[in-house]
Amino acid sequence: MGKRNVSIFFLLLIVITMVWTIYSSFFKERTSEGEMFTEDEFIDFLYQNLGMEEPHDIVPLDATDGHSHDEELETSYQPMNVEALDFQLKTIHNETIRLSELKGKKILLNFWTSWCPPCKEEMQELNEFYDQYAIRNDIEILAINVTDQEFSIDDVRDFSAQYQLQFPVLLDERGEVSKKYQIMTIPTSFIIHEDGTVIEKIVGPVTKDVLLEKFQ
Repeated sequence: MGKRNVSIFFLLLIVITMVWTIYSSFFKERTSEGEMFTEDEFIDFLYQNLGMEEPHDIVPLDATDGHSHDEELETSYQPMNVEALDFQLKTIHNETIRLSELKGKKILLNFWTSWCPPCKEEMQELNEFYDQYAIRNDIEILAINVTDQEFSIDDVRDFSAQYQLQFPVLLDERGEVSKKYQIMTIPTSFIIHEDGTVIEKIVGPVTKDVLLEKFQ
């Protein structure tokens, strides 16, 4: 066995040992409390114990202070009156969309990731709203995936196919648009008036009924 192979072997052994040690600690902690743990929770545990940080410090809604996984998630609504910041992004189908070119339409900007539980909850609601109401009323949904928070673009494409998303899915690969819109929690949505003004910010998952009321 060459020196290079030996080095790789010992490096893998060290990494496996670290992960197993962390996993064992996490498992004992959770089982002693009589609770089950999820894959997302274990990944978060690895991030914390290996000293890793997620870009932008974006937090899914069910992990924020004051909420546990067993509580009903609360969605907050904040009226606004500011000009929507323009951007241009590619979609998962390699089409280019510029926000300013959609002026004259009502728009829902939705920031999300494929691993965010509340994002998964609201996607069916967004799909139903888009299919049953938005298309015929000239309303557009732009689902901006915070792609620099994903493991790969393939995860985004797989998610879109699994949930059969009908509206444009945009890839914010460098996280520039999410930074521009100061996204701290996902999902977060913005309602944009026909004149290009952001009139409301919604933090948390939205439902079809809420959107029907907002876009009347």
